[in-house]
Amino acid sequence: MNQTDQMMMTGNLAAAWGARLADVDYVPAFPITPQTEIVEALAKWCESGAMAARFVTMDSEHSMMTAAGAAAATGARVFTATSSQGLLYALEVLYSVSGWRAPLVLVNVSRALAAPITLEPDHNDVLAARDSGFLQIHAETCQEVLDSILMAYRIAEDERVMLPVIVNLDGFYLSFTREPVIMPD
Repeated sequence: MNQTDQMMMTGNLAAAWGARLADVDYVPAFPITPQTEIVEALAKWCESGAMAARFVTMDSEHSMMTAAGAAAATGARVFTATSSQGLLYALEVLYSVSGWRAPLVLVNVSRALAAPITLEPDHNDVLAARDSGFLQIHAETCQEVLDSILMAYRIAEDERVMLPVIVNLDGFYLSFTREPVIMPD
């Protein structure tokens, strides 16, 4: 690969690019720190026509996950993202979505759970979803974020699997860190 194939980007932007390159159909979204940059980029691209996906801002993470699961169950390629308390708020629906065998990709930007509030990275949010039926992929670099999202769709949509996938990245450490990312052809 030559230098022009690389872009400097945050983990959040790598996640957004993963969704864009996967050619998703539907993005139900609810912003929550530190995931906000993902949905901001997707909203901008959808509005400008750079992405053909339908972007809908939902009223909560619970409704976001319900909409994501329902759309995936009808055959749409769905992407959504959340973090921390948002994942816990959507947790009830995760069990249903995996039971429907709805193949979608959910990015979780891990952040500690509130007590009353903290912005430190922590995996207790995603570990709470361990037994939900969602497969989990944990990324360590911005490159892995992008690559894992593309892989997650291949895995989730394989007829031998047909399960939703969480791609997890560390909030603040990886979500806002810029690294060179090689863009696939």
